Amino acid sequence: MASTHTVQTGMTVEQAFAAIVRDSFAQLLHHAAGVRGGDAPESVHQMRVGLRRLRLALRLFGRWIAVPPNLLAELRWLRVRLGAARDADVLAGGTLAALAATCPPEDGLAALQEAAAVHAQGMRQLAASAVKSARCARLMRDLSAWLQAAPWQAVPDDALQRALRQPIGPRAARMLHRRHARLVEIGERLHPDQSEERHRLRIAAKKLRYATEFFQAVRPSGHTRRFLRRLAALLDVLGGLNDAVVADLLLRDLALREPALAGSTAFARGYLCAATAQDLPALVRHWRRFVAVGPP
Repeated sequence: MASTHTVQTGMTVEQAFAAIVRDSFAQLLHHAAGVRGGDAPESVHQMRVGLRRLRLALRLFGRWIAVPPNLLAELRWLRVRLGAARDADVLAGGTLAALAATCPPEDGLAALQEAAAVHAQGMRQLAASAVKSARCARLMRDLSAWLQAAPWQAVPDDALQRALRQPIGPRAARMLHRRHARLVEIGERLHPDQSEERHRLRIAAKKLRYATEFFQAVRPSGHTRRFLRRLAALLDVLGGLNDAVVADLLLRDLALREPALAGSTAFARGYLCAATAQDLPALVRHWRRFVAVGPP
């Protein structure tokens, strides 16, 4: 649903903002129906991506277009609700499924998968309730009304209005270079075995990826494609490592709720810990390859 070529050559700053936000908002709304059904993990994932893209767009253009604080707060609320469901889905349908595929069949592991699946279903239902709520409906209406009203156009600031009419190309280049510099700064101080530091790196890398996709059509095509490939490879490694960290927390909580699963959760947590240690050299390797390609 989301376009990776949202911004086109010749657009102004304001036109680029409108295009990115419109596209991200459309992705969010498109997948909301699946989330409301309560049994569509991919819809949860895609709605969450749309929400992330939307929040990043609002942040990228924040120096020119002020977003009402209540909208930002409500978008954060929705992010939390979708994030909990997504984490549970990844554990049940991704992490434990991959673990089961590499280990001999075991009753304890099967019971653990079943318990994780039940928990994921419950979290999807909570996400569905949030998306079906009057609070979410009000958020969608308020966001749509704000975009339609475009109050930034009426701000009596000549410098601001000139900036909004400037071509997006040079502005996009500066935004991307700042995001890239920030990511490199985080990465150069990274201790690969520290999960919190990896998490910061991953979040910054995701934001850079979305921003680069927003502006891909106004950047050098060959270099940008190569940059996105290297960034995607880095994010794959970071994503796997993050999934293991989240899984460890969820498995610990699951063992506390269901003591009969203590043995299988301990096995799964130990396996994931060992796998993480094995994946750290790949992180260092992909980071070096990413840095070598330069800014987007």
